[in-house]
Amino acid sequence: MTSAFTRRSRVLLATAGFSAAALVLAGCSGGSGDPLAEDGASGGGSIVVGTTDKVLSLDPAGSYDNGSFAVQNQVYPFLFNSPYGSPDVEPDLAVSGEYTSPNEFTVELKPDLKFANGHALTASDVKFTFDRIATIAANGADNGNGPSSLLANVESVAAPDDTTVVFTLKTANDQTFEQVLSSPAGPIVDEEVFPVDALADPAAIVAANAFAGQYVITDFQLNQLVAYAPNADYQGVLPKAANGGVTARYY
Repeated sequence: MTSAFTRRSRVLLATAGFSAAALVLAGCSGGSGDPLAEDGASGGGSIVVGTTDKVLSLDPAGSYDNGSFAVQNQVYPFLFNSPYGSPDVEPDLAVSGEYTSPNEFTVELKPDLKFANGHALTASDVKFTFDRIATIAANGADNGNGPSSLLANVESVAAPDDTTVVFTLKTANDQTFEQVLSSPAGPIVDEEVFPVDALADPAAIVAANAFAGQYVITDFQLNQLVAYAPNADYQGVLPKAANGGVTARYY
């Protein structure tokens, strides 16, 4: 089958994946030849990068574009993600994901997951995330800019316990679904911070430290500056940040 993911998201993921690799791996590069490095990046210091990819929304429910996903991919966790240099997706927050019936894709989460603010990250947050995208798309709060089209095959989401999520799909055995969960529809948000039926204010997201990716955001000035700090408690499949922080400037 041809899904919304296969038509568009591969391009988004390729672009955002390059940006993600640049942020994390720049801290490993040689200091003398890196024009983006400052403050001793090769020794784990902070670095500065520049970009022209504008951000539409820090809230994943409000965007489906390269610039926004390049930021979100740094700071939000996913059920599945692609390790650098690999075309394949692997469990990220998940331990596993499999079809337990033709129309049910069941994900088991790692135990004891937390957001950077200390809030527990459970199956309830996962259900909230995907239900919220549908709600915000339906009421128009995303102004038509959200990623809900990627979830067109999702009938419902259930969280029978803290570490189990069951996606009921309209079309059976969707072989792209793990990729969808790693796409711009996939960042998991903190249900204690994000409103259920409206986009979250970026200042409120940053103030609440509602992140669980490789980085957290310490300063966000829309399309001017994003300051990232490493998330020491990151529990995903990607490598931990190899630098002391990143400042992205927008031109």
